[in-house]
Amino acid sequence: MPSTPEAVVPAIVAAGRRDWPGVELTPRLEQAIELHARACAAALVDPAEVYLALACVAGNAAAMRLFERRYLASAEPALATYRLGPDELLEVRQRVRIRLFVQQRDGIAVVLHYAGQGRLGGLVRVVLVREAVRLRSAATQAELTIEAIEPRDPELALADDERQALSKQAFERAAARLSGRERCLLRLHYVRSVSGAAIAAMYGVHRATAVRWLESARLHLLQHLSHELRALAPGLSPAQREQLEAWFDTHLELSLSRVLATSST
Repeated sequence: MPSTPEAVVPAIVAAGRRDWPGVELTPRLEQAIELHARACAAALVDPAEVYLALACVAGNAAAMRLFERRYLASAEPALATYRLGPDELLEVRQRVRIRLFVQQRDGIAVVLHYAGQGRLGGLVRVVLVREAVRLRSAATQAELTIEAIEPRDPELALADDERQALSKQAFERAAARLSGRERCLLRLHYVRSVSGAAIAAMYGVHRATAVRWLESARLHLLQHLSHELRALAPGLSPAQREQLEAWFDTHLELSLSRVLATSST
């Protein structure tokens, strides 16, 4: 295949339209193709791979769905020996999306170092297995815990040490009641600072849907916290419980950053 940018761009576009007709060539994607063609030194073996990878990095939801069907789903049989549960598989998929499309090397997304060279399928398989091994070797695995909350609200009626213990236990129990997807979403947004648009691309949905998912996960966590506070400390007065719930709501982002970071690497 010709390697000059003038020849590479139409070749990528033609291959993408042929192999991925459902992925629209937007101005943003066209610009990304032009930039990639100028920066790419190696001759392309599979220009359609480049088209799909660039569309995923650009946040195209249709492209992400196609990528997962073509590459991620076909690589998942390699995880059979690890006997991952549903939540663990969600976590591994999340980590693969981040490694390939969010993290960068030499200023570009990792996936673009491999796309077009006929090695993308192998890369996905390697990353998938590596993240499964990391997940299983992590001390916390997929479980959410809270190591430290440092409340400083002097008006709370509970003593500091009692409040610390109650906060820790209530948060852990509330987090455990979230669905696997909700935990994945909260890790992405609060720990890795992934935007709603990027999350939408990762899950192949509209940005508004991803934002609704995030808000729903946050509200569910707060609801579970309220339930757990009633169960763990039935002697709290309504005013004390409302104060503690308000504190949780106010400090949720800080708390999640500390809690979910245990599963972010």
